[in-house]
Amino acid sequence: MEKFIDTQKAIELILSKIKHQNKEIIKLEDSFNRILASDIYTKVPIPNFIKSPFDGYCLKSIYTKGVSLNNPVKLKIDGTIKAGDDISLLSDGVYKIMTGAEVPEFCDLVIKKEDTDCGSDYVLIYKEGKPDENIIQIGEDVASGVRIVKKGIKIKPGVVAMLAAIGVFEVEVFQLPKIGLITSGDEIIDLYKELSPGKIYNSNKYALLAFINELGLKAHDYGVASDNIDDLKDKINLALEENDVIITTGGVSVGDFDYIQDVYSLLNIEKIFWSVKMKPGTPVLAGKLGDKLIISLPGSPAASLITYEVIAKPAIKYIMGYNKYLPKLFSGIMMDNFKKLSNITRFLRVYITTGNDGYEIHLAGKQNAGVLQSMLSYTALAKVINPDEPVKIGDRVDFFFVDEDIY
Repeated sequence: MEKFIDTQKAIELILSKIKHQNKEIIKLEDSFNRILASDIYTKVPIPNFIKSPFDGYCLKSIYTKGVSLNNPVKLKIDGTIKAGDDISLLSDGVYKIMTGAEVPEFCDLVIKKEDTDCGSDYVLIYKEGKPDENIIQIGEDVASGVRIVKKGIKIKPGVVAMLAAIGVFEVEVFQLPKIGLITSGDEIIDLYKELSPGKIYNSNKYALLAFINELGLKAHDYGVASDNIDDLKDKINLALEENDVIITTGGVSVGDFDYIQDVYSLLNIEKIFWSVKMKPGTPVLAGKLGDKLIISLPGSPAASLITYEVIAKPAIKYIMGYNKYLPKLFSGIMMDNFKKLSNITRFLRVYITTGNDGYEIHLAGKQNAGVLQSMLSYTALAKVINPDEPVKIGDRVDFFFVDEDIY
């Protein structure tokens, strides 16, 4: 087991011990927000026929040579073509055509109705057209045999639309991992109980349930484990039997009633690392039993949620099959001072605005490990690496958005 390592090393160690979920085939209509497990290629071009982008008239461009507003040409209309019509038996001529309808091969021009008198039997055309003008060619959107979607992406409505357009009705996705959640501590009570001296409500539970739900997953809550090694062991053992990933909070430091490390040993859980060079949230423990991953986060509310974002979330996203499981780093200018020094990486809860010089970084509130108020307005975590002097207004700092859909 490695100890007191940087966050990048911690994530690398976890990733070296885990793998993607198995794959399954599901219907396209059920695929929203799932992670695609294979590349998808077009089997047919889009569109697969020459079509009109407008309501208008299709004809040979030579018929409009020399035409202008003051010198229109009058042409007889030979019929109307609607979207979906079979045009295979049509003969050479001029046709009124609707948006999305197939253009006959003997026509090389579509004149928009705005450039005509919108006639029905005959039409006056007021504009000269050029060959292939206002015509959507075969494969203009997507050619045949092109990879249009890469595996590892989250399936959004636009992806569903494109897959439907090429006739895909089933997709291969990664199975959803089962997540177990255990909070611990005798001081923790649930929301339906009356708050008494020395007790605190279980904010970690509800925050982590929400964070996990944000990934499209629903965690199974195993309740609060008391500061008792047997109770903690029983809950973790059950969670390991029933889930792919287990997240615990509390009991991971070196206090008299911190039993997580002992439980790992009792259950023969391989310890991957303990303690990470980050503030808040140094006491993080990760382990593996068979193909099950367990990550134990600190109990302080803000520390728990930040270590989830930095350590646990990338691991869960990797297991889910994401090809981009690490947060994308951006750079911005600090708009507030932060005076505390640290010899390890500090993650600041911040919100981001834009100014003349790009992103601007604002502290979301107090940065103590046990303070939750700053979680109300934060949209990102600023990564301050080994600051040997206070962070000042105007300093350039890296950060990442906590909402994956922002970038």
